[in-house]
Formats: sequence, C-alpha cells, structure tokens
Amino acid sequence: MTCIVNFKTKKELKQAVKDGKLFYIEDPSFLNPRTFTTNQMENGEVVVVTNHPKRNWFAQLRKVGCCIEVG
Repeated sequence: MTCIVNFKTKKELKQAVKDGKLFYIEDPSFLNPRTFTTNQMENGEVVVVTNHPKRNWFAQLRKVGCCIEVG
C-alpha cells in the first residue's frame, strides 16, 4: 500500500530526510490503517510514499540502522 506524507515535492521530502527531521507517514489501508513516524519504522522496513491528493510523485523510504534513505 502506498503511504502518504505531507510534502508537496519529492525535493522537500529528501531535504527533510537529509536534515534528520521527524515526520508522520500515514498508511490509509482499509484493513490496517496506521499513522507512524520515521522513528517508529523497523530496521530494514521499506515504505512507498506519495503526496496527497495529487499523487504526482513517489519515493521509497528505507530504514537502515538509525537512518532513513530515500530511493
């Protein structure tokens, strides 16, 4: 399921990750909705995110150790 983050552009998302900012990720799944922060991601967890409601860009977030990588 694609999750939602509150950034207008992928560039803003990358800058927030680079700066180590904490932000919320919302999984709008019908069966298992959840809202979590980047700190709550498990090591090795991969999440696909997009902006809402446009969904005109997508990014893959992966937690490696204590850091988030944007792909």
